[in-house]
Amino acid sequence: MHLIPITRWFMLVLTLILTWQAVRMLIAKPKTLINLNEAYLPTVTILVPAKNESIVLPNIVESLFHLDYPASNLDIWIINDASTDNTRQRLEKLQSQFSALQVYHRETSGGGKSGALNAVFGATKGEIILVCDADAQFPTNFLQQTLPIFQDNTIGAVQVRKTIANRNLNFLTRCQQMEMSCDAWLQTHRIAASGMTELRGSGMFVRRQLIEKCNGWNENTVTDDLDLAFRLYIAGAEIEFITAPAIKEQGVTTLGQLWHQRYRWSLGGYQRYLDYLPQMLNLGWKKEIDLLLFLLLQFVLPIGLIPDLLWTVFYSHNAVLLPLQTLLGIILTIGFIAGLYQFQNLRGWSLLWSTLQGSFYMLHWIPIMIVTTLSLCIKPQQLNWVKTEHYGN
Repeated sequence: MHLIPITRWFMLVLTLILTWQAVRMLIAKPKTLINLNEAYLPTVTILVPAKNESIVLPNIVESLFHLDYPASNLDIWIINDASTDNTRQRLEKLQSQFSALQVYHRETSGGGKSGALNAVFGATKGEIILVCDADAQFPTNFLQQTLPIFQDNTIGAVQVRKTIANRNLNFLTRCQQMEMSCDAWLQTHRIAASGMTELRGSGMFVRRQLIEKCNGWNENTVTDDLDLAFRLYIAGAEIEFITAPAIKEQGVTTLGQLWHQRYRWSLGGYQRYLDYLPQMLNLGWKKEIDLLLFLLLQFVLPIGLIPDLLWTVFYSHNAVLLPLQTLLGIILTIGFIAGLYQFQNLRGWSLLWSTLQGSFYMLHWIPIMIVTTLSLCIKPQQLNWVKTEHYGN
């Protein structure tokens, strides 16, 4: 791109188009959900895949059975995904305490989390399927506050905002909370601009009929949630993102854990574009330009920044990617400021300092995307799932 002058004009035109879309998104006003019938009580299946999660299982099982929701309309499953710790024994004890708890033991964990969900889906009965990770924490009125949105028949899935339960532990967990706040703000504004949103694995509700239409979860991916979101859009469904109530989960606590988690996320994120991009280009121009904006800024731009910088330094050229880099910086800065203001109630210097920390923290995506891209180019398809370690209270 440095060697061909016309590419600079191409990059400028592309940036102008994406800036127009970014402005649409940033100024869009998320809709307020009103006139929902709180007496709407569909049957709900709650699926909790658990691989070596014996430490956190008692907490989530107890919280599930204390949800303020008719027991006759609940179908609660824990899937022991070939655990090698004492998860089986812990679940047997929990079943003696909660007779309605249903447990499925997998002997092998083929297909990762998707395989675990598919293993029990045929035995479930809920109209709405809720998937939660084993470390999830939620308020007792969680279902009553979220399910009424499905009275809108155009909505096929709902993702609730996630927060980090151990956010005060260290710098990484605090930054993950900031990242979640920024993400929640951007997701709601993407929807408001008639764009797309994404499922986030834990705290995601999906209509049963849509999962059946999609033939279950894709077992050839390491990110079941990102993959399913694309397939739901292809199936003609809309996905909603709601900011209240929120579901809590544990953040990773070390750089090594962060690397493994984000590497898997980026690998699955890439894979869905490779698998579904042609079909995603039939969703209408508003979703297509939203898709282009985040494909370029999240996946393509990070792998070009360092080569662009090195070429600029060594050959005294102007940076070709500077317009896109500037656009990404503006979007992230506004996202952090607005998200921290709205969801973490930060003001003044605290807001500014947290925004600076969060922006610095987001730089970890650059090496991750470079390594992921290289890995996809030289390795066969990878389905190795490195689970996130969870801890007790």
